[in-house]
Amino acid sequence: MIKKARSFALSLALLFVSAVAYAQGPNGSGIYYKNANGKCGSELKTALFNIIKVTAQDVTSYNGLITAYELTDTRPDGYVRDWYSNITNYRHGVDTGGYKKEGDSYNREHTVPQSWFNEASPMKSDVVHVVPTDGYVNNRRSSYPFGEVESVTYKSANGYCKLGSCKTPGYSGTVFEPNDEIKGDIARIYFYMVTCYEDKATGWGHSVFASSKYPGLQQWVLDMMMRWSKQDPVDEVETARNNAVQQVQGNRNPFVDYPGLEDYVWGTKVEQPFSYNNYQGGSNDSVFTVVQPVFNPIGGTYVKSVTVGIRTNTEGATIHYTTDGSEPTEQSTVYSDSLTFTVTTTLKAIAMKDGGKSAVTEATYVIKDEGGPVVEPVNSTIEINKTFFNVDYMNTVGSTHTEDFIGTQDGIKVVYSLGNGGQRYVNESQIRLYPGNNLTFSVEAGAIREVVFSVAKTSSNPLLASNGFVKDLKWTGDAQNVVFSVGGESGHLQITTASVIVDAGSSGITEATTTTVMPTVYYDLQGRRVMNPVKGLYVVNGKKVYCK
Repeated sequence: MIKKARSFALSLALLFVSAVAYAQGPNGSGIYYKNANGKCGSELKTALFNIIKVTAQDVTSYNGLITAYELTDTRPDGYVRDWYSNITNYRHGVDTGGYKKEGDSYNREHTVPQSWFNEASPMKSDVVHVVPTDGYVNNRRSSYPFGEVESVTYKSANGYCKLGSCKTPGYSGTVFEPNDEIKGDIARIYFYMVTCYEDKATGWGHSVFASSKYPGLQQWVLDMMMRWSKQDPVDEVETARNNAVQQVQGNRNPFVDYPGLEDYVWGTKVEQPFSYNNYQGGSNDSVFTVVQPVFNPIGGTYVKSVTVGIRTNTEGATIHYTTDGSEPTEQSTVYSDSLTFTVTTTLKAIAMKDGGKSAVTEATYVIKDEGGPVVEPVNSTIEINKTFFNVDYMNTVGSTHTEDFIGTQDGIKVVYSLGNGGQRYVNESQIRLYPGNNLTFSVEAGAIREVVFSVAKTSSNPLLASNGFVKDLKWTGDAQNVVFSVGGESGHLQITTASVIVDAGSSGITEATTTTVMPTVYYDLQGRRVMNPVKGLYVVNGKKVYCK
């Protein structure tokens, strides 16, 4: 009898342990999502809000994000995971300064632009949506919403990200399109943001967020994000980041823990109750499950030859490539060692693993017999606003914030100076140029040929240039620096954009011959030291030098 009692007690204990072990969420989340059990649709969204919401005391500081990225966004090779560029190798906490072009430095990108918030905290430093990106590409994104581009006005190296007119039904403005390999990540971040900040997101607007808590997103955005999440499903990198986020600020993204959860909140399963420990999953058909290959160096113009390496961040994946213009498949040549091109070649590559595949990476390497790269005039449209200058304040008077506001785009540097006791006004769409203010344009190489301002509103005061009046808000000249100001004693100009054309007459490349006395150190364009330079383009003392 005692033996049977013990056996029965042991069975009960095992059953209890089994039940406890069973009632656990995925990825070590335990009973974190228990209070959402049995909910669906709008009730599920609100239940998740009450679970994952954060306060200013929960998130790290804005400066603390740089340290947090070492946990959340480190590539297998130790460099920073860059969400907007696939040509960078940034060191954590080191390569964070100013930038003139893609590849100079990384910064903290608000996937939901900070200018959309009615208040900064805690969204300003929520590490779920503030991610490390190339500073230059981030600047080009500005505060445009995410979307799918039809007519491209800008693309990052290798066409990794694009800016241009929107082809997604429901919106006709300018949008920024992230790469296919992170579209699902972006979608799940937006699902998180509209859920975690259910009580705040109703005021964010910008044709993206709805004015009601449910669904919370405009229909065109919701449709697109639902599609992106299925095309780019959760992978091991995103899951690891979600676990690291919990270490940083204590909450999790449920749309990463439960792939397809969006179907229970907004999609085809809105009437099915959610089970945190017996989850059935959503309809998440995989398209790209392997990380897209990266080329080093990137495509461009090279003298005589170029040697190219290919890699992917998916461990154990096989890379297949073509050089004849055809699309790579699993029957294409397997990459094993670096490739050297001596004639102009278009390289395409795809990564595959366990039946899954990546998007195709493509680049063209133009090989010239001699001479440096072809320098074309740069026509850059700069939106002159608080995002471009990366400042928070809207109005500065007198001695408040006397430092210059500085922004850089396409090698064009714009400085907005306060002047003598003057006043500056900056918001998300314009600046105001008052008497006493200066607006200075300068470029790395070549010269400014023309600047055309777009003015929202103007007083009777004229716009002046450092060398004379500006006719019809258009200036034409040949100078490395040109300063614009407002004439008169009162009134101002409200400037929204400036179209800048940089002259190609001076490429910034100096010619040298191999028979002259060499400067101290020569580097190639990939930053490698060259002991015995031959004919070609090099960097010497920070300047480009062409050796004949």
